[in-house]
Amino acid sequence: MNMLVNAAKRLLQMPADAVIASSKNLLPMTQKYLPYPAPESFYILQKMNGERPEYGRDNLPLPPQYLRLNYGSVDEHWLNGGRVDVDQMMTIAKSGKFFLQQGNRVLDFGCGPGRMIRWLASFAEECEIWGVDISARHIVWCRENLNPPFNFATVTTQPHLPFEDRYFDLIYCASVFTHIDDLADAWLLELKRVMRPGGHAYVTVHDKHTQDLLINHLDRVPYADDFRQFLLSHDQKMKLSV
Repeated sequence: MNMLVNAAKRLLQMPADAVIASSKNLLPMTQKYLPYPAPESFYILQKMNGERPEYGRDNLPLPPQYLRLNYGSVDEHWLNGGRVDVDQMMTIAKSGKFFLQQGNRVLDFGCGPGRMIRWLASFAEECEIWGVDISARHIVWCRENLNPPFNFATVTTQPHLPFEDRYFDLIYCASVFTHIDDLADAWLLELKRVMRPGGHAYVTVHDKHTQDLLINHLDRVPYADDFRQFLLSHDQKMKLSV
């Protein structure tokens, strides 16, 4: 934040033409995303496979380990964790009298490698389902392996989504707001903008209660051992850096 403040002060002291010239350097700092793949001078995107007639959620490709974001090194755990989360989301949605039906539009905000969206495959023929993320590497993998039946787009950390007003019937964010700091309120307003009147939002966060469950009561959180190890290793790194 101090870096942005200092940059703003410098801009105020510069003539207009200099401000325009320097704006290209300021843009990546204010509209961050994770490019694919940043250090390489060139790369090849695989041709998307449009021949996937069956939309079964069990026959979709699995992402490589390095894209799984510590949600499970064992295939079964990774898959079941996403299935449990989607089942819980749909149960809560139904309790609010919301049921996915033909023509509905769904947004997975922060989809990663498709851990949850894959479990909506049975709705994909009748619904328009999108996944967005700031990680282009994850979006590229999803587009190469999960499109069809789903749609994907890379976004930035700026509170803006590439959709028109009142577009989605259901928006879900699985622990995304756990990682958003000073723009959380602006992002909530952006999600409201793209949600249809009467639409539903499903938002979860990792709080201190979550931390306690993962560290001290793992038996109550199925398929979460990898994420528990990640939290403990991060805590150890923080202690060593102090």
